[in-house]
Amino acid sequence: MNIRPFRALAVALPLASVAPAPPALARGALTLNQDTCLLYVGPDFMYFSGYDPATPRKRYCEDVPRIGDTVFAMDFAQEEMRAMKVAFRITRDIGDNEDPAAIESATLAYAPPKLYPSGSLSLHYNFVDAGNYTGIVTVDGPNGEHWAARFPFAVNRPYSARLPYYLLFAALSLALIVHFWGREDKSKPKRRRKG
Repeated sequence: MNIRPFRALAVALPLASVAPAPPALARGALTLNQDTCLLYVGPDFMYFSGYDPATPRKRYCEDVPRIGDTVFAMDFAQEEMRAMKVAFRITRDIGDNEDPAAIESATLAYAPPKLYPSGSLSLHYNFVDAGNYTGIVTVDGPNGEHWAARFPFAVNRPYSARLPYYLLFAALSLALIVHFWGREDKSKPKRRRKG
């Protein structure tokens, strides 16, 4: 049995298994669904987008492409959310830390809890530093409901979103090189060793 074709597989599988999944499908509670960005909060969701106020037609779902002014806009998909108090904050990245004091000290911009009868909320912030951030949305209902959604995002880090694709491409390229390098040329007759 020729084991050379399995060499490529032996190299590709470990590399592919450590490559992270592409972030296009979900980032925390934020999901890209058919070119529409959805933010899931409890059993409900909001339509979400970010944009530079100088170019409002160019919207983005996840990472903010450059430092500077950014507006985050949310539109409630369910009517019931119009009767609930909604808050939104932008923090420096503090991981999964749930400590209210840590969240408060990391907060850069904050829209306090209030009713939005129109079903739309927006928050403006001027990012002066590139880096990793977190958006936190909280919803408090009249019947004691309390929902929270977090989503990480990066500012001015164009390669961070594409890194998984680069790693996957590198792993597949390496697997192909190993596979074809290890193949014997079937058209040439084999030389026998004299022994």
